[in-house]
Amino acid sequence: MDQALLKKKYGFENPFKPDPLSKKALRFLNSGKRLLDVGCGEGADSVFFAKKDFDVTAIDIKQDHLRRFRNYRSDHKLSNITIQRRSAVTYRYPRSAYDAIICLLVVCCMRRSEFDSMLPALKRAVRPGGTIVMSARNYLDPEFDEYRATEKMIEPGTFLFKEDCCRFIYFLEKDRLREAFDDFEVLYYYEGYAPCKYNEHPRHGDSYIICRRKGGRA
Repeated sequence: MDQALLKKKYGFENPFKPDPLSKKALRFLNSGKRLLDVGCGEGADSVFFAKKDFDVTAIDIKQDHLRRFRNYRSDHKLSNITIQRRSAVTYRYPRSAYDAIICLLVVCCMRRSEFDSMLPALKRAVRPGGTIVMSARNYLDPEFDEYRATEKMIEPGTFLFKEDCCRFIYFLEKDRLREAFDDFEVLYYYEGYAPCKYNEHPRHGDSYIICRRKGGRA
């Protein structure tokens, strides 16, 4: 089904396609494992991994996104996806429960302090030898300069979001994502400019990391 038909049938806000970082991460992961998708949105990345034989738990706080995702899951009989309405910040992450965790462009929709409070529990939720994949907007993003010029910063790198999809927007500081996982083995890291995957902006400033929890074998 092409993107126009998907949008018409399910009402997806964005093209229903996996993030490029999900595709890159796949070679670092073993299929048939337990994967947590934090901030799954409408579910494109969850579906991508489910079709690669992962047992996926997907969480998000937005009812509309999850309704569309559930409809798609039902129609495509994806029984290896569990969908829960949960906040990425307050979710009770079970210890060492997952072989992989993805958290893509979710950190930018919270306060810096919320990222700080969420991170330790999220890191403990992946098993030793398991992998975390994370992306976020950073200090290089053109929007960061626009916000600094017109808006009041409520926490370091954090503003009230001017759009209605999130309450806050946080731009990661230089080297912040790498430093956040300094106790993990870094398999891939990028901090710089990247094209907008939905072609809504000329480019973004992004930080990407794929890293493995020490203390076990992948």
